Parts: sequence; C-alpha cells; structure tokens
Amino acid sequence: MRRMTGTDELARFGAIHRGAVRAEWELARRAGLDIRIQESGGLLLGAAPGLDSRAFNRALGLAEQPERIPEALAFFEEHGVSGDISLDPAQVPVGVDPATRLEAYIARPAEIAPVAVEGVVIRAVGDESAPVWTDIILASYQPDPDTAALWRAMSPHVAHTLGRLLLLGELDGRTVAAGSIQLTDAGTWISWAAVLPEARGRGIQRAMIAARARLAEELGEAWIAAWALSGEHSSANLARAGLRRLGERVSVRAADLG
Repeated sequence: MRRMTGTDELARFGAIHRGAVRAEWELARRAGLDIRIQESGGLLLGAAPGLDSRAFNRALGLAEQPERIPEALAFFEEHGVSGDISLDPAQVPVGVDPATRLEAYIARPAEIAPVAVEGVVIRAVGDESAPVWTDIILASYQPDPDTAALWRAMSPHVAHTLGRLLLLGELDGRTVAAGSIQLTDAGTWISWAAVLPEARGRGIQRAMIAARARLAEELGEAWIAAWALSGEHSSANLARAGLRRLGERVSVRAADLG
C-alpha cells in the first residue's frame, strides 16, 4: 500500500471538510435559510443572499483547483453576495490580506489518546438534548443576532442530520461543553468545540476532542479532521491531542480576487 503523503492528506482534509460543510448547509436549508448550493468535481459553492455570513457564503475546493477561481467569482456575482474563498496561503496574490487564517489537522482516530478531567463526564446524546446542545453553542460562540436566530432554527433538525452525532460534557453534573462529529464519505469532521467561559482552563476541550475521536473509532471511521484559527488556543489543543498539523488554509474575500 502506498504511504500517504502530505499532499494526499491535505486533499483528504479538504474532502472531509467539504462533506461536513455540505451537511451544515443542508441543515440550514431545512431550518428555512435561502441558500443556493453548487457542487461539481470537488468544488463546493454556497450563497445565502439574505444572510451576511462567511459560513454560508463561501467557496471550498479551490486550494486544490485554483484555476477554477473564476467559477466561484461568477457564482457569487450571480447571486449578489460577497463570498469567501478558501486557499492555500501560497496562492494568495501579493497585496491581498486574508480575512482569516486557519490551521488544518488530520489523524487516525486511534492516534488520539484518551483524556480524563476530574469531575467531567462526556456522553453522546440524541435529539432530546438538541436544545441544551444549542444553548451551550450559543453561550460559547456568542454569534451576531441573525446567526443566533438561524442556529436556534436549526436546533430541532441538528440531531436528525445524516451522519451528525452530538456530544455534551458535564462538570460535576452541570452541562458546560458541547461538540459534534459529522461523518462524510472521506472521513469524520470534528466540529463545534464549545466550552462555557466559566469552565475553561481545565482541559475540557481536549477531553472533548478525545471523546469525539473515540466515537469516530467506534463507528469504524478511518480518519478524523478539524481546523482552528491559527495561533489560537483551540489550534494548540488539536495538536496536543495528537492530530497532525498539515498547514494553513486562508479565507480571502472574493472582491479582493476579482
């Protein structure tokens, strides 16, 4: 069997991420968001004209196929949105400042060691816990009002999304953390790392990463992937947990490329 190279791993990372984002967009559509989705040959484009959100107005897959950037620019123009394009830093033109820098990580689930935190219990939950899960996500991320309203609308559907599994973390019996995994054809995406501010600094986020890796392994998944803002605490936690840093992906405003 051929050993996987760094390029191979980045390609797999991209495929896992696109699968997870595609599922997230379908979830938002079920919640009532007007989002137009176009997908072909490893390129995923989304436009939500009524919501000024980088999460739903974006283009993925162009780091692997930068020659298709004009397709993304035309798509955003057609739907009247200012979208973000995810690229390798080396592909960003001189003079263009990325809006966001993120570090890409990947691993085999078995490579992630268990993490025990005193007083913390982490468990997978079903749709009956979706409202509590959403409360923790909102309290941790504190999104703008429009995004918060959308996430609330998504809550009744979140546990019914194909391949989406939710986890909650309790500290001394009180729910303080939430996370999820999204199964895709290419592997498992570790998503939504939320710990309430008053419970941070105890190692709970790392414990949540390890718990999601264990769940993916139990389900027979071969790969897990995630990303986090470059240089931030969440990125360091992914590395400490045992995921391998593949490099960076940056988000560039489509207008800066056009």
